[in-house]
Amino acid sequence: MIRRYAFPLVFGLCLLASVLPLWVVQHLPAVDLPQHLFLIHVLGHLDDPSLPYRDIYVARPGLTYLTFYYSVRGMASLVGVETAMKLWLTAVLAGIPLSLWALLGSLGRSRWLALLACPLIYTDNFYWGLVSFLSSIPLTLLVMAAFVRALEVPVEERARHVLGLVGVGLSLVALQLTHGAGMIFPAAALPLLLLTTPSDRTRRIRAVLALVPGVALFFAWVLSGVNRGRQLGAPGEYWKASGPLFDWNNFVFHPIGGKLAQVPDLLSGGFWGWADRPALYALAGAALLVSALGALWRAPATKGWVARLRPALLFALALGYFLLLPQDIKGYMYAIYPRYAQLAALLLIPLLPFPFGRAYQAFVPVAAAVALYAGVNLAVLFKGFDVEAENFELLLRDVPSGSRIMHLVANWGSEKATHAVYLHYAALAALRVNGVPSFSLAIDPSFPVGYRQGAQPPASPWEWRPLEASWEQARWYDVYLARGEQPPEALFRDHAKDVELANRAHLWRLYRRKVAP
Repeated sequence: MIRRYAFPLVFGLCLLASVLPLWVVQHLPAVDLPQHLFLIHVLGHLDDPSLPYRDIYVARPGLTYLTFYYSVRGMASLVGVETAMKLWLTAVLAGIPLSLWALLGSLGRSRWLALLACPLIYTDNFYWGLVSFLSSIPLTLLVMAAFVRALEVPVEERARHVLGLVGVGLSLVALQLTHGAGMIFPAAALPLLLLTTPSDRTRRIRAVLALVPGVALFFAWVLSGVNRGRQLGAPGEYWKASGPLFDWNNFVFHPIGGKLAQVPDLLSGGFWGWADRPALYALAGAALLVSALGALWRAPATKGWVARLRPALLFALALGYFLLLPQDIKGYMYAIYPRYAQLAALLLIPLLPFPFGRAYQAFVPVAAAVALYAGVNLAVLFKGFDVEAENFELLLRDVPSGSRIMHLVANWGSEKATHAVYLHYAALAALRVNGVPSFSLAIDPSFPVGYRQGAQPPASPWEWRPLEASWEQARWYDVYLARGEQPPEALFRDHAKDVELANRAHLWRLYRRKVAP
């Protein structure tokens, strides 16, 4: 009886530890997260005449980013947007090991290997706040698992066969509606699985037909949505493309050697001093242990040699995406290839040999201990960042409701977290006081919230250089959120006399515009 429930108990405990960091803090060290929170807040209040949003923003749902934004918006009406975001992230991060569990079963691999996915859920994708792409990862793994099931389950087992087909169709549609660019991996992985999975003509035709709705949505997005609202400019001009999506001037590539050197930081580089790196080393040790045990006690083959190649081919495909994709497609998408380091690491797990017989009992406690340590260690690190971020909360007491807030955060770094975690805190301030920030991701036409024609707040065109804004732009705002040691003369130049310090907390400064008598 104990052995029967061992897997769900161990796996469930590891999942709880993995999502623990989300729930012990108020502030999460994820760069773009304040932007997503703010835009989802706006999306839910566009019809509220008491708030300043409907004159500036407009809903523009397209064919991607919908599941994330509208799911969080729906939950926000019940629990508030910040708690709703944590609930969504909980589902996404726990969904990564769970979806790998499904893929492992479809590929005929031991599901115990899914424990190794738990230390791989907080990666560069999380710390940059790439929530939509992060949300696409479990869906990517699920569509591959369901596709294999649809090909392998006999037609005579009608319920299981139909369930596999429905899973294929729904997961691919959900993937497109979550992150359209996430579809490029299944575009290669699913044909590969079609060729290497034993099946018959009937099941192959049905499995391919199940893909049609998702593929149709993808092409509709590519043909009508990708170029919608894109601003054209000179090559390299931030937030602007030089031309259509496949204009070569838009593409920025990095050397392969440099990409490989980045892998440890991309998988566990969220905190200074490599504070989260020991979990990655322990994970590598657990992977070596299961490989050694699997080499000594190898399970007898149950599938043909072509089917046994599938884990290696999927890993090679993900690694190829990481090594060969560009860094940016200017004006369309940024930090592209780093996103696939996480997927490649996850798809390495099914490739690991698993020991036959009871030898797995030496692996399970080690893998579980690594997963538990990774979650608890990150909870402590997240809490340290949260304590640092409390200074921001002290500042908010002097921000009037409905304020126009200018982003002047020139020092966006943290003493705890490695990424530019404070870059978008003007958007977080605007969320808290129902105000309007000087920069938001509404500038990107991919998002379901955009600016009304001619209503975009004036500011520097690049959020990374907020001090380039002129006073003609700055005078539109009520308060100015700054972080760093710059004196008012460095922030406002000749117009320093037109503002006054409203509050300060450690490196944070809040200025307000003086009102003429």
